[in-house]
Amino acid sequence: MRRCYRAAALVLGTILTTGLASFNSCSIGTLTAYAAEDTLTEELATAFQQEVQAGAENVETEIPAEEAAVQPAQEEPMAEEVVPEEPVPEEPAPEEVPTEAVAANFNLDEQEYQVLLRIVEAEAGGEDTVGKMLVANVIMNRVNSGIFPATVTGVVYQNTECGAQFAPTVDGRIDRVSVSQDTTEAVNRVLGGEDVSQGALFFRSTRSRSSWFDQSLNRVLEHGNHIFYTL
Repeated sequence: MRRCYRAAALVLGTILTTGLASFNSCSIGTLTAYAAEDTLTEELATAFQQEVQAGAENVETEIPAEEAAVQPAQEEPMAEEVVPEEPVPEEPAPEEVPTEAVAANFNLDEQEYQVLLRIVEAEAGGEDTVGKMLVANVIMNRVNSGIFPATVTGVVYQNTECGAQFAPTVDGRIDRVSVSQDTTEAVNRVLGGEDVSQGALFFRSTRSRSSWFDQSLNRVLEHGNHIFYTL
């Protein structure tokens, strides 16, 4: 568009220049005609100049279609994806393991403790851990029974009209044994509250021929070389 305006301006300038040259060479008689022509030319030039100015203003404010198309569209901000938090599974509470252990507080001094270790070793030295625990249970059940002596030494060395309660106190084996680690473990578990004897207060060897136990007591279990009873 600007090129068109420039071409028109050049044409108009040529016309004006030609007119002036002709004015110089023409006679006075033709001056009036040139004056009229100059007047018309000025009107055309003024109108043309106004049109050129209006076009220039439009050119400055217009945005070419090609340039408008090139401008990139503004990108809308993408919404952040919200990832829901997965609930943390709660750890299940540990299951309680059923046990026959009974809480007990056996506060023995060193002498009482040694007597218990030795009687268990003498009576059940050849038994497994449970067999040793059963003998220790009988001793401690008697201590807590209320019908036998209330100390380990009293229970182990008790004598009645029927004689000694435990044969190793008579033949002296209780003083000759060497206490094993397994016996110590069994005794400590009993002192910690474990009772695997179902409350037994008596036991006898499976080799014994005495009928008194079966006639007078309640049999609760047999383990290894011993049978256990309660009242």
